[in-house]
Amino acid sequence: MKKALPYILIALMLVAAVVIRQCRSSNSQLTDKEKEQRIKKTDANDDAGNKTDNEKAGPDVFRDANAGYYLTKHAKCRMKCRHITLDEIKEIVQRADVNYKKSELDAPEGPRYALEGVTSAEKQHVRIIVAPKKRHLTIVTVIDLENEWECPSCK
Repeated sequence: MKKALPYILIALMLVAAVVIRQCRSSNSQLTDKEKEQRIKKTDANDDAGNKTDNEKAGPDVFRDANAGYYLTKHAKCRMKCRHITLDEIKEIVQRADVNYKKSELDAPEGPRYALEGVTSAEKQHVRIIVAPKKRHLTIVTVIDLENEWECPSCK
C-alpha cells in the first residue's frame, strides 16, 4: 500500500487538473449573450457595494465623460506609431461598440473590453482595449484595423 500511495496521489492530481482545465475552457467559450449577462450580473453586484479598488467597473464607465484615463506604456507607444491622440481615444470610448468576441471578460487582472469605432479626425477604424477599474479606465493598447503600422519600438 505504501508503494501505491504516490501513484494514487499523482492520478488524483491529474484528474483534478483535467477537471479544472475543462471548467476554465467552458468559461472562455461564452457566447456574446452570456458575456453580456455576466456583465449585467457584475454591475448588479457592484451597485450593491461589493467592489474593491482593484476590481472592475461595468461597461457604463465607458460612457462617463469624467472618467480618468491611464495609458499603459504599450498603449502610448501604439498611439504614437498610429497617430492616434488621447482625444480620439476618449471619443471612441464614449461612443464605440463593444466587440465581445475580442473582449476578455475572464482575464485574471479583470475584464478587458475591445471597443471599436471610427475616429472623426482621421477616419481611422480602431480597436481600443480598455480595462475599467474603479477609479479610472486603463487603455491597454490601440489597434488600427485597416492599416498595418510599423512600430519596432513597441514590443
